[in-house]
Amino acid sequence: MGRNHRLDDAIRQCGWTSTDLAVKLRVDPKTVERWVTTARQPHRESREQVAAILGVPAALLWPEAVTPTSGLSELVAVYRTRTELSPATICSLVSSAHEHIDVLAFAALWLWDSVPAFAETLAAKAADGVKVRVCLGDPDSAAVGLRGDEEGIGDKMAARCRLALSYARPIAEVDPSAVRCSVATLYASLFRFDDDVLVNMHLWGNPAGESPVLHCRAGHERGLGTNAVRSFERVWEDAQPAVTG
Repeated sequence: MGRNHRLDDAIRQCGWTSTDLAVKLRVDPKTVERWVTTARQPHRESREQVAAILGVPAALLWPEAVTPTSGLSELVAVYRTRTELSPATICSLVSSAHEHIDVLAFAALWLWDSVPAFAETLAAKAADGVKVRVCLGDPDSAAVGLRGDEEGIGDKMAARCRLALSYARPIAEVDPSAVRCSVATLYASLFRFDDDVLVNMHLWGNPAGESPVLHCRAGHERGLGTNAVRSFERVWEDAQPAVTG
């Protein structure tokens, strides 16, 4: 069996070692070390306890533990609001992505502001060959203007888009084609890390941070995750190269 890189990354994101986690769990350090180095799967109670301590969904750390018979095999987690989604989860997803990282949002300032070195990390991923695509809202578009009016913040939504574009500059410096602007109406913001997809719903009049997020895993052709990826592709195809300077 291989190494559980997701568990390893989540532990390191907390600034801990496997021994530190073992102390908090009150188990033998060798037990946690086996979970990491051999990808041995703990019992359900232990998985949930580890997830609670690390602030990362158990299904993200042990995706093979979700069985199709549950009827929810594609769903990793549900967050009542986006504010419940921890930066540690995003860091783990970014670290684990080896093929695709996609961002579709008007601004997603929460990513740039709360995830340490988010733009620089994505730039490094792009330099390493990961296909990174960031699609942000066109500040001058009708869709962005309407969203600002609906949320009651007016021109501040366009200002957020411009700020996000400036934050994305390190990515564009590595790959100018990796950052685009869209005039599309977004009914959800989408964040893809290989097969893991976060769908942040847009409830009318609600800031995105106060709206729910589904964390799902793309797989089935007609599944939620795959459908979200198709939506991203359609918006990306019509988007235009962004000016990040």
